[in-house]
Amino acid sequence: MKQFFLCLTLTLMLFVNQADAQQKLYKIFYQFADPETGTDTAASEFIKILAGNKETLMHAFISKDQMRIENLLFGKSIQISNISEGSSFLLNEINKTYTPTELATGKLIETGTNEGDNYAYSGDFEISLVPNQKKIIAGITCEKATFNLTGSHDPQTEITVWYAPNLPKLYWGTYDYLEKVPGAALYIGSAGLGIQATKVEELTFDKSLFEIPADYEEGEPIEEAVDSTLNDHLSWYQDSNTAYFGVQDNLGNKLTPAKYTAIYSYVGDYAIVNDAAQMFGLIDIHGKEVIPCQYESLSLETEGGPVVYMSDLKYGLLDTNGKILLQAKYDFISVPSPEYALFTEGEHTGIMDQKGAVLLPAKYETISDYRDNLALILVNQSYQLINKTGHNQLKTDYEFLSFAGERLLLAFNDNKYGYIDYTGKVIVPFKLQNAQAFENGLALVTEDLENFYYIDAKGKFIKKYEE
Repeated sequence: MKQFFLCLTLTLMLFVNQADAQQKLYKIFYQFADPETGTDTAASEFIKILAGNKETLMHAFISKDQMRIENLLFGKSIQISNISEGSSFLLNEINKTYTPTELATGKLIETGTNEGDNYAYSGDFEISLVPNQKKIIAGITCEKATFNLTGSHDPQTEITVWYAPNLPKLYWGTYDYLEKVPGAALYIGSAGLGIQATKVEELTFDKSLFEIPADYEEGEPIEEAVDSTLNDHLSWYQDSNTAYFGVQDNLGNKLTPAKYTAIYSYVGDYAIVNDAAQMFGLIDIHGKEVIPCQYESLSLETEGGPVVYMSDLKYGLLDTNGKILLQAKYDFISVPSPEYALFTEGEHTGIMDQKGAVLLPAKYETISDYRDNLALILVNQSYQLINKTGHNQLKTDYEFLSFAGERLLLAFNDNKYGYIDYTGKVIVPFKLQNAQAFENGLALVTEDLENFYYIDAKGKFIKKYEE
């Protein structure tokens, strides 16, 4: 009998080893992709430098049943996951510890670039598979998918994914929505910023990559603090009996009763709230409900801007007292700036002022920015500068354009940056490896990514950058 069990054990081990040997294992190298839009944030400028330096961001090892993610930016962190078992661990190479974690967290992620913008659960993004679009990334033919918030068509919150259907799925952390993609994502980006695979290797299957090393000990699970901050001096509190939320000040004084199912961060003096009937309203800095909870959806993106409301699946504008500025008649409205709002009709986007007067009709696929009565639009992977008549003021289309202040545009052409004016005249030659918008009359630039210096609006050297 012992011989029988021994033979059975050896046979099972043989089958397991053969199964491991037959599994295909891929290693994917990722780095920040070159930014595709003129998103003017400190993060985007930092990412431009890393992308230009070809800094490796992440290694991913994937097979049919296992994933190993090695994040390399600002120190190495490792997550190993067994998909079939639904288990996942974080490995600490310094302390030689392992900590159980979720396979993919579905945490809150920011859906805008401005402080105070709304947040959403990453797992709530809806996927749209885009037919008949293909792209070669790291030598592999990829297909396109897009994600957006439920019911949203806002290009500012849309996530673009190019995935390889012949590779196993890859998802982790706040990228849990990638589980919906039928293949490994080789590009993930939003508003022109993203990560992209640079190389994909097929390796001999190595089971040890997905196992906890024998000399590791279990570490203490990391408790994530819940941030209740709504602004600099207000926060939410929760009723332990009803689980509803209210607003309190720094001293604990209750400004509202705990009657809301959600309270979003303040934008200026106002915050969106949601009641038990899942209707939305607006409260002010004192906790007063200035717009009753009676709308299907409300959003407030910009301090001093109007409130976007939804009624019968159409969007309009309110002021912060609830007065209707624009009846709900558009497919979508976004207010990215105090200067203008974007509105969508069908598949195209136009520009209106804060009261709903149309400045440019909805006939553009992508509008990047609007300033000085001029719009930057993206057409067939290149930028144009459109005036109020719809005429392109530039004789040449550029790979990248953004408003830079001083009535200049930061432009990208032939792998270099330069500055042009609104007529297309080159003010600063295309010789810069990186460049920023003007602030207080000066812009920080570099020609070699090592030496940085400031120039004025005429391109004159002013002073070196000192850290």
